[in-house]
Amino acid sequence: MNDDHLGGDRNDDSRPPVDEFCALIVARHHTYLHDMIPFISARLDALVEHEPAAVALLASTRTLFAELARELQGHLAKEENVLFPALEAMAKAEREGGPRPALPFPTVLHPIRLMETEHARIEAVMDHLREVTAGFVATEGSSDGWRQCLSAFASLDEDLREHLRAENEVLFPRALELERRLP
Repeated sequence: MNDDHLGGDRNDDSRPPVDEFCALIVARHHTYLHDMIPFISARLDALVEHEPAAVALLASTRTLFAELARELQGHLAKEENVLFPALEAMAKAEREGGPRPALPFPTVLHPIRLMETEHARIEAVMDHLREVTAGFVATEGSSDGWRQCLSAFASLDEDLREHLRAENEVLFPRALELERRLP
């Protein structure tokens, strides 16, 4: 994702409001993850059944991907059900000239810091997965199924890095600025 897709950097006056930015992240990145996690899991399961010679590599890859999937699914649920609705409520309050709405936490800083911590864990698991799979590069003689799986990992990695950057560097600072502006 380049900045044009999600509204530029945090100092760009043409950027969409925080609530629209949340919706863009969900539509682009969360939807992608919700689709890719089961797709890659199914690919790995099929490989285990059809490529017994690669059982050791596939076992470690499946274990790491399962860890990544668990981290991501929990993380996405927190953003979609807790943080983003809070940010949307704050954006609505600002548009309507109202005060900061009652939220389930004293400041959005707390859930944002939690999300940033989870982002670091997710990146670490993704880095380990990249290491185990030799940078998502197939070796000579790799099956088409393994090549497709590695391609899916590379695509996931690229999208995930863009996603986390959009939240860490654009959305979260803007959300904190929004909260400071609300009476």
